[in-house]
Amino acid sequence: MTTTARTPDVVRGPPAWMSWVPRLALGWATAYGLVRVWFATGHAPEWKFPGGDLLIPDWQSVAACLVSAALVVAATTWPQYRPVIGLLWAAAAGWVAVSAMALLDVVGGMLPGLGIPWDLAGMLSRFGALAGAALLAGTALARQRQLDPTCFGCSGRRQALTSTPRWAVAAAWFAAGGCVLRLAAQAVVGFDTTPYAASLSMLLFEGGFLLAGIALPLLLVYRLGKVFPRWMLLLPGAGLGAGITAYFGVGLLQMIAETLQGKVAFDGIDLPQSFFWVAVPAYLVWGVGLAVATYGYYLRTRKPCRRCGSR
Repeated sequence: MTTTARTPDVVRGPPAWMSWVPRLALGWATAYGLVRVWFATGHAPEWKFPGGDLLIPDWQSVAACLVSAALVVAATTWPQYRPVIGLLWAAAAGWVAVSAMALLDVVGGMLPGLGIPWDLAGMLSRFGALAGAALLAGTALARQRQLDPTCFGCSGRRQALTSTPRWAVAAAWFAAGGCVLRLAAQAVVGFDTTPYAASLSMLLFEGGFLLAGIALPLLLVYRLGKVFPRWMLLLPGAGLGAGITAYFGVGLLQMIAETLQGKVAFDGIDLPQSFFWVAVPAYLVWGVGLAVATYGYYLRTRKPCRRCGSR
């Protein structure tokens, strides 16, 4: 019995998005940069949250837009220069970090009864920064995939995972541990010291807190999580993981900076400093662990490429 070798499919060219994402990124850097200049010249609205809409001053955000535009141009001009790709990823992460207050926009918008200020102008500005982060990341990904022309749809993919990686399982348990540690810190100072009044929104918040802190990380790495459609775990896992990491990562850096300057972190909040030094790192561990577990879930559940069979 003889077998006939399968003729490989014709390698297709790069998808269309690889050409238009860099253009959109350059357009975003120009448009958003002009908005930042408008704000910096005294035309910014009155923000509801303390400080500005972003976690950096207006003129620094203008400079960040210029740097972002320069990186997009460099990646388009010298697509083979790998350091530019790394800088694009770093710029995308930076925009996520400076718009970390968007996490409060989401929570306050979904649960208005908590009393979190609703700042429409600030929310639009922060979501504009996040849109730029997505476009910069898309540009970096497009250039990465163009470096391997064998299969534009799946360059850099590895062999299929037959089980959840151990590092993903460990990350999920770290995330759950961070959530439990945050609850333990609250229990020590008393649950009646929260700044939010008892209400339906508070009950929903607490329920979501437990789901996102314990149920979601474990579903991402154990068999039960495979019964859900992928988007039901990937979207909240990636969104919450990135949001919590950015918000509390920046918060921890601010705490360290204020302490080194002899200031009191979170001055004005009637809670002991020890609470913040436990709660904020616990949140950060939770966010990072959730993001890593989500990535492991993505690797385990993604579908193979139709052209080359890789995952």
